[in-house]
Amino acid sequence: PIVGTDWLEPDDTGACRCYDRDGRRCTVQREGGEAMLPRSCYHFPRRALLDSRGTSVALSLFCPTAAALLLDAPGPLRIVRQPAAFPAAREYEGLDAREEWPPLLRPDVLFDPPSYALWEQHMVEAVASSSRGVDDTLLDLAVRAEALRAWTSDDGPLEEWTRVTLASSAEADADALARRYGPFTGHAAHAAAIAAVPAGLSFPAAPHPFEALDARWVASAWTTMSPLVLRVLGAKAFASWTAYQSRGVRTQVAELFMTAAVLRVECVRACATAQRPLDAALLADAVREMDRLLVHLVEREQLLPWLGKAELDDED
Repeated sequence: PIVGTDWLEPDDTGACRCYDRDGRRCTVQREGGEAMLPRSCYHFPRRALLDSRGTSVALSLFCPTAAALLLDAPGPLRIVRQPAAFPAAREYEGLDAREEWPPLLRPDVLFDPPSYALWEQHMVEAVASSSRGVDDTLLDLAVRAEALRAWTSDDGPLEEWTRVTLASSAEADADALARRYGPFTGHAAHAAAIAAVPAGLSFPAAPHPFEALDARWVASAWTTMSPLVLRVLGAKAFASWTAYQSRGVRTQVAELFMTAAVLRVECVRACATAQRPLDAALLADAVREMDRLLVHLVEREQLLPWLGKAELDDED
């Protein structure tokens, strides 16, 4: 089935001919080793961020194997350094921020790389390991973001401030946070993501009537499934391009709220189609559709200005 050195020819259904569905493995890699993979497979489902810290590689969860590995993996979600499956010698294409300034903490203050690394690690681990519900976990993260944003030069080195702040308790105005992040929740956030899909591509609107379908198929199971949903959100916080394409940490938090909203809508769609309540298999289907929309279809230049509204203060 190999028609060139750069790609594999799909079958009539669009699936890869070299994918062993029973073993959930690539037959090319299994039988010939990684060196035999065509260039297209070197990149998908990998999604890389290259910056001054090195190369960070996340996975597109539209890949069924990547989604299954994330949802089925035992133990806590954590950032792994120098994993064997991602050799340093491989060529990774992605967002190249090696010559850029570090991410912004807030619109007028830059992180330094070590401080941003602490924040990134906190997002991944605090979200993925949370024992609270999805909304409460993301609100907790929003509280931490507000505490971080309060740094000034009078507080000493930013790295130490970040380390102490992320390890300490913090409080924030719950009503203000609800107003700030409310636009990035619910099926309206799903609609906003679809609005960022460029002309010529399409994605279906939320199923109708959404609230009734959600109440019937998803709402009761969403709490039970929260640990898996939070694993997904924790994974999405790693190697985030938004860190370099936005004006601060509020936008990163807003993106996680939006991601949770899109995932819930896709859970409703998957359940309504299957005519059964949410379970692990339907959640995996929804995760794949979520990433198909947010990673592979939306135009980020359209989506980021909308997410960036989270950076505005109440008086702006």
